[in-house]
Amino acid sequence: MGTLQSGMDLARKFSLKASGGEDSLEKSLLSHIDVLKEMEAYFQACVTRYFAVEAENMDRLARHEVSGS
Repeated sequence: MGTLQSGMDLARKFSLKASGGEDSLEKSLLSHIDVLKEMEAYFQACVTRYFAVEAENMDRLARHEVSGS
């Protein structure tokens, strides 16, 4: 950005936007990653619960005889 003070200030501002600043891209991406990990855990719990309920339903149905065959 050159040797002028305004250029150095601008370069510092851009640098902080990338990493280390209050609202840097790095912090935003890490925050998004955390949210995605939470979503993954939640959806995995939903799938696990779905298969558990499905297995329970299959067991209940297997204990009943179907008449008319």
